[in-house]
Amino acid sequence: MRTKKYGWIIMLAILALIFTAMGSMAANRNFDKAKTIRIGSLGPVQLVPGIGIHNAAKMAVAEINAAGGIDGKKLELFIGDTEGKPEKGITALKKLVLEDKVDVLVGCYSSGVALALQPYLPKYKIVYIATGTASIALTENVEKDYKKYKYFFRDMINSDIRQQQWASKFLKEFVNGKLGFTKYAILAENTKWVQAYGPNLKKDLEAAGLNVTFYEMFDIDIKDFSPTFVKAKSTGAQWIAQIVSHAASIPLVKAWQDTKVAPMGLCDVASMDSKFWEMTGGKCLGEITYNFIARAPLTDKTIPFWDKYVKLYGTNPVYTSGFTYDAVYMLADVIRQKKSLKSNDIISGLENISYKGVLHPEIGFDKKTHDLLEGRYVMPMVQWQDGAKQVVIWPDKFKTGDYMLPPWQKQ
Repeated sequence: MRTKKYGWIIMLAILALIFTAMGSMAANRNFDKAKTIRIGSLGPVQLVPGIGIHNAAKMAVAEINAAGGIDGKKLELFIGDTEGKPEKGITALKKLVLEDKVDVLVGCYSSGVALALQPYLPKYKIVYIATGTASIALTENVEKDYKKYKYFFRDMINSDIRQQQWASKFLKEFVNGKLGFTKYAILAENTKWVQAYGPNLKKDLEAAGLNVTFYEMFDIDIKDFSPTFVKAKSTGAQWIAQIVSHAASIPLVKAWQDTKVAPMGLCDVASMDSKFWEMTGGKCLGEITYNFIARAPLTDKTIPFWDKYVKLYGTNPVYTSGFTYDAVYMLADVIRQKKSLKSNDIISGLENISYKGVLHPEIGFDKKTHDLLEGRYVMPMVQWQDGAKQVVIWPDKFKTGDYMLPPWQKQ
């Protein structure tokens, strides 16, 4: 009996090793023998950032195929629905890798989801470019344990340093320098990507001699923001700096309009969407958010990309769209150059790439962190104006119109 028992144990151990080996071999196919190149796109299919990921991936794949593919090999796109939840993201990744046998991955919205996925990349030895996640913890993992996490890259702009620094630059140069405001309220959602961003923004403004009269990190489940705006107004705040991605943006802007508080502008991810005007019934009039893409000449590829996306999908691209589109093209360029689907070859190619995309004129990755290289990005500040227009008001280099006061503050 004991012999039979040990036999079963040994057999189960062998099967586990076999399945592990099968998993690790899902990527790293032989390029010469591959009939197609398989791209996996991760993102929530019902949420705007996820739709932006998948639409842009489809667009890039179609263009590359129309141009002959990679050495005559067509690209195939496989969609993984993360639902914006870590456990669903893991399931989607496993399906893409083990069933669809994709060669590389792009996408993902939510840093929490990406952090849950990251440990699976070395398990399957598959390269992944994140295009909708901002937490610096992701690229810190690469620096801390390069051998394990070298498969992870990000071409989106991180939150804790770069988005926060850009936010500070806008508030100091434009809001203070041009408009003359010195008193600020910061309203920040309490999520992973904001945990360092919010406090550091406050410190940066105060170090510049500006006054943060009100600071609040709120739960993402809050739906009534009127009391918050009333409190901010009572402190004499002249400008509201909102930092919102996962929270309820529609009630936020409605409460802002109803309380007739100070102008509001910094980051509202939902407000980047061209349908936000309709969703809020025009209540977003006057709100400002930085965006990662706009119909402005960020590079000579931006406006053609924008117009084609609108023609194809009937809506404007969102911030995840440009990052994903560029990621697919970079992966295709590296695979074409290396004539290889081996992860180490793709990693080497990405670490040395210099690519002009629709968002950045010279995309490159830091070799230690695999984050976007410093100074290779711009984040235009966009304001909702009359006629449901999204107008770039800053920096001046990319302006498509002038700043306007909120309706209740107009003289």
